[in-house]
Amino acid sequence: MTYSGTYAVVLVLHLLTVAFLVGPAAIAGMTSVRAARAGQAQTLRDASRTTRLYTLGTLLTVLLGTAMVGLGAVGDQWEMGQLWVSASYALWFVALALTLALVVPAQLKAAKAIENGGSADDLVGRIAAGSGLVLLAWTAIIVLMVVKPGA
Repeated sequence: MTYSGTYAVVLVLHLLTVAFLVGPAAIAGMTSVRAARAGQAQTLRDASRTTRLYTLGTLLTVLLGTAMVGLGAVGDQWEMGQLWVSASYALWFVALALTLALVVPAQLKAAKAIENGGSADDLVGRIAAGSGLVLLAWTAIIVLMVVKPGA
């Protein structure tokens, strides 16, 4: 399949945001597990900021993907109602919600616990599990983008 014009430009931008925003967002939470175990409060704070910012940045990836679907609809290539498109949006929302409602707060609670002289051991599992589920969601999205069931 050959891509040209505006669609090709948006596709390149979409792929760049996947590499430079989604990639770091997907692993940022996991990298903080080591900091929590090592009792590194500032590293956890930095990781929470990185995790939050890159996760919010994935909105750009979604917007570019939406533009691609819209541009693909002109040639009857893609539609919003296709299974792979709808499932990808749903999984992105799951990844976003898990990150912002579970992982980032756990990172911050762990940092605070360490700063107060305590341990973050009880939060390590929450950070790891939430981050692992986020990784699974992103992996599923990538599979859907390649396989395109229902297309």
